[in-house]
Amino acid sequence: MTRVLMVGSAEQSGGGVASVVRLMKGMPFWQKYHCGWLGTQIQRNYGVKLWYALKAYAKALFTIWGYDIVHFHTVPDRICLIIQMPVLLLALLGRKKIIMHVHMGNQLENHTKNKLFIWCLNRADRVVLLAKKWQKCFAEWFPTVKAKTAVIYNACAPTPTVDYSIKEKSIIMAAFLNYNKHPDLLLKAWKNLKADFPDWHLTIMGNGEVERFQTMAHGMALDDSVTFTGYITGKQKEDVWNRASIYCMCSRNEGFPMVVLEAWARGVAVVSTPVGGLPDVIEEGRNCLTFPFDDVDTLTVQLRRLMESSELRKQMAEYSKTFGERVFAPVKVNESIEKLYEEILNG
Repeated sequence: MTRVLMVGSAEQSGGGVASVVRLMKGMPFWQKYHCGWLGTQIQRNYGVKLWYALKAYAKALFTIWGYDIVHFHTVPDRICLIIQMPVLLLALLGRKKIIMHVHMGNQLENHTKNKLFIWCLNRADRVVLLAKKWQKCFAEWFPTVKAKTAVIYNACAPTPTVDYSIKEKSIIMAAFLNYNKHPDLLLKAWKNLKADFPDWHLTIMGNGEVERFQTMAHGMALDDSVTFTGYITGKQKEDVWNRASIYCMCSRNEGFPMVVLEAWARGVAVVSTPVGGLPDVIEEGRNCLTFPFDDVDTLTVQLRRLMESSELRKQMAEYSKTFGERVFAPVKVNESIEKLYEEILNG
């Protein structure tokens, strides 16, 4: 009986990795390989983080010996690697098969001199990347890493049939608001468009540097057409998503952005930078309109195209939903994971 131990951030953290693991728990492989879960990190204060990690180490000390594969979900961040290190050392001591599942995309180029990250990668039997685009880059950026790479896309949970009749003239962004997510670019584009589209509204969801961007919106005289919701969940979040017509992402760095998959699943047309693993799957004009990084003029043009044409919005939304359900279906991801485990066990 083959058993797999998953290691990563706590589901309560609510981030991309946690969302990926939540979906994995519902896939057939989880039962087939008798998977266990070990959360090593949590988004709380430092005292709680330390206590959470210590409990994980104690649990690993007594349970890791019963597993055949240890599947780490990680990022090159030094703190993350240090927190996961005791579990990795136990896995090495127990001669377990090791997978390093790297939840990062174009940011990897900034870690080519990260000796701790490279050391961890060289202890793995497989390195999992989020998109085919990164396999060639990874080989060039990390030539000393000898582990084979595999690509596993993030899965997207299926959603009910979209009711397009309730869609409003609404653009949304959902992110932890900071320099990388670049909401200021969207605000600048919105300022260019507002006078021509007085019946449209922009909603920005998420926590982070909310006050900073609220102040920016106020300085642009956008208070009456921009809403900052903060971090929202449940019905409030569902209502915003279900009524939205356009989703905009301005990020400079991403792994494989789950939020775009969520937009596709909900029948929302997407405008985005070609960030992270998206170039693997973008079909320009069909499931996404793209614009270059930091290019507010092209962003304005692409938003205008969608805002002017309800037919284009619906065509893109309908195609994107079908596309997402086909490419990122949990059954597809399940097949990739089972193939990975069998290759490692038989290799």
